[in-house]
Amino acid sequence: MNTRMEDADSIGVATQPGVAASARPAELDRVVSKVGRRLMWFLVALYLVAIMDRSNISFAALTMNGAIGLSPKAFGIGVGAMFFTYALFEIPSNLLLARIGARATLTRIAILWGFVTMLMALASGPLSFWSLRAALGAAESGLFPGVMLFLSFWFPYAWRARYNAVFNLAVPIAYILSGVVSGSILTMDGTWGLAGWQWLFVIEGAPAVLLGIVGAVYLTNRPADAQWLSPAERHLLVTALDERPPSGRVFERTSMLRALLNPIVVTMGLCNTLLFCGLTSAQVWLPQMIKTYHSSYTTIGLLSAVPPLAGLVGMLTLGRLSDRWPHRFLHTSLAFLLSALGFVMVACAHSLWLTLSGFTLATVGILATQAIFWTIPQSFLHRSTAAGAIGAIGMLGSIGGAIMPMIVGQMRMQTHSFTTGFITVAVACVAGSALIGVLHRLLKQHR
Repeated sequence: MNTRMEDADSIGVATQPGVAASARPAELDRVVSKVGRRLMWFLVALYLVAIMDRSNISFAALTMNGAIGLSPKAFGIGVGAMFFTYALFEIPSNLLLARIGARATLTRIAILWGFVTMLMALASGPLSFWSLRAALGAAESGLFPGVMLFLSFWFPYAWRARYNAVFNLAVPIAYILSGVVSGSILTMDGTWGLAGWQWLFVIEGAPAVLLGIVGAVYLTNRPADAQWLSPAERHLLVTALDERPPSGRVFERTSMLRALLNPIVVTMGLCNTLLFCGLTSAQVWLPQMIKTYHSSYTTIGLLSAVPPLAGLVGMLTLGRLSDRWPHRFLHTSLAFLLSALGFVMVACAHSLWLTLSGFTLATVGILATQAIFWTIPQSFLHRSTAAGAIGAIGMLGSIGGAIMPMIVGQMRMQTHSFTTGFITVAVACVAGSALIGVLHRLLKQHR
């Protein structure tokens, strides 16, 4: 996807042609493609496993909630607890990555969260469930913003959005696999004395540990350290990465505190908060809602894979559209509204197929929102403060992921229905759409 025209027409930013327009654009494109082949499969696999380990709770809940005595409110608190601790350590983790490198940071994250996921099989009541979910959030904290920062170390501006999109493909693929695999694992109930939901955590936690071990010897922190690139390739890539960012960036060089308190960074973070309200609602409640129609575990798994499959196609389609007509803010805002429409359909649905259709529309919108939105902070933040600023944006997003499941769970327990909860999610998405407009205006004023 072509990202050379980064909203220049809509906010008055003149893009820099840089190395990509120099005498060797084809050679640089070849080197960037080589980097992509080397790194992206691992990063996508890492995030895919993370999303599966984060979301398998939605399938475990089908039998776990009754087995250990979780009410809808208690379950919602557990879902949100992970995002609270995730938010708490997000900035420190990103600053640590910038200091010691991605190889040590990302592999540490993978190994820890894999072990904690397997320990989830030991949950025996609300308190242990909440504690283990909180530990999972602390273990996984910093993964997404860390990878966003890591990609900025390797991919010049003109290539960054397409590789963001490749990385974000892990989300719908993980939901698809989770739907297909998790339903089957639940049928192992009673094998070797373990319940199906316990097998779910044990089996799906192990790949993260293995990926962490692989990453410890496979990842390279910076292009200058890449022995798998020739000296000429390293020089060409480093030169492209060192070119000045596009004009219109939020600030040149400033203190970390000023960067974190910058109104534009705060607004980006609040946009991400509302984005996470939709992301955490698009899948976590779906299996339980399908179960109310008396479906088998296998059927629940297969039907739960439909919305993320559509989201995969929709994210790619809308992402390409955003690259072809580069109005990032407009496209992000419209994708937010699309997800809001889907959540309204879910709230009003009284049949399995309307529920599934609503979730499908919401998933397409919210995944497209995430893929397009993250091109904005990467393009307008200066590299000197990007680690902390991206960490802060991610932290604020995690707060939305922590709060919204609690709200939906509480409303379901009070009303015995998901209607009010999903109307609230839809309102959050509409607010996100409006806040993208505010962000657009702030950046126009800053130019």
